[in-house]
Amino acid sequence: MRRWLAAHPLAVDIFIAGSYLFGNGSLALLGWISSLAGTPVLPHEPPLVALVVLLSLVRTVVVCAALILRRRYPLLGTIAVALCCFGDDTVLLAGNVVALLFLLYAVPVYRSVRAGWVAYGIALLPTALPMLISGTINRESDTVAGFLIVSLGILAVLMLGINLGNRRRYLRAIIDRAHQLARERDQLARLAVAEERSRIARDMHDIVAHSVSVMIALSEGAARAAEVAPEAASDAMRRSAETGRTALGEMRRLLGALQEGDDGPAARAPQPGVAEIPELVQSFRDAGLTVRLSEKGTPSGDRGQEVAVYRVVQESLTNALRHAGGASVDVTLVHDRVATTAEVRNGPRLSGNAAPDPGLGGVGSGRGLRGIAERVRVFGGEFSAGPAEGGGWVVRAVVPAGLGQHTAPLVIQQPGTTQPLDRDTVEGNEGSAP
Repeated sequence: MRRWLAAHPLAVDIFIAGSYLFGNGSLALLGWISSLAGTPVLPHEPPLVALVVLLSLVRTVVVCAALILRRRYPLLGTIAVALCCFGDDTVLLAGNVVALLFLLYAVPVYRSVRAGWVAYGIALLPTALPMLISGTINRESDTVAGFLIVSLGILAVLMLGINLGNRRRYLRAIIDRAHQLARERDQLARLAVAEERSRIARDMHDIVAHSVSVMIALSEGAARAAEVAPEAASDAMRRSAETGRTALGEMRRLLGALQEGDDGPAARAPQPGVAEIPELVQSFRDAGLTVRLSEKGTPSGDRGQEVAVYRVVQESLTNALRHAGGASVDVTLVHDRVATTAEVRNGPRLSGNAAPDPGLGGVGSGRGLRGIAERVRVFGGEFSAGPAEGGGWVVRAVVPAGLGQHTAPLVIQQPGTTQPLDRDTVEGNEGSAP
């Protein structure tokens, strides 16, 4: 029943207005019966009778309209009904006062507590105030008591409306808060999905770009040495197959982590860290790249930081293999208590290697540098990539340890300058590293 009433407010208001009409009709009938019994309720002059009847009809129409629209215009309806009560000394006054109480109740429910107190003052004007004025003029002894009784009765109606109005507003606030939390939860879920997709894309790029570049270099070397040095060619192909199997295992681990409840060994395998960098350097040496590794200090043990450092070195060596034209590469790792600094520097291209090998990818897309820059940004570190003094290319990253997610600004600039290196420059330089 309560749900039906809440779902059909207009029907409820029409029922209240109909009850008011029925009550006023009953009062008018009682007044007519009283006049027949010898107790006149209307003036004897016909013009005055017509005027009283017309005013009563107008008051009835106004009160009915105010009751029907009490949810939309409660305060305006209270003012209108209060005006209708002024000067009404007919039998219909009782019905109009009841209607005034209904409208007073509606003001704090559908508007505010402050508006309810304003409506309370308006409701006192045609009800309790005339009683006080009349009693004072006639010097009646119970004037103050009657005024207080009427005022307290009207106040009780106001308090009931305030209580229900506050409860409705409280429930509405709780519902709005629940909807807001649901929207925030959905938004956070979408952001988490986007972040996870970005992370997977970076890992996939690092794995595929490194492994495919090494496999291409080993395969081409094996093709050239097949007739001259069959054993070396066979060894190169075995290393290429091993690199492919390693890449496949890493991809299975990455994709297996997305499957809920996957307890396979690939899903549990840890990501590579600083300890795996020597093995990474050796794989590039096997692919024909001259790499020197220098490491100072002791890693902090922060696994997230070590993964970021590993990916920076991996991407930098991959770019050097693809674009450096046979130049030697120096990898320097410096660990301290607050950060790890990774620098990968290659010299100018060797003579006879004036352009990047098209088989190794040609001009890059820039995703690799953007990916490792994003990894460094997560830790609030610094990243730079650009031409080195004296020729060549240098990539430098400072990755703080033990900070987790961070929002500090990322610095991407050309080494030796204070000018920031924009993304277009980064993308172009990745493909044109000397």
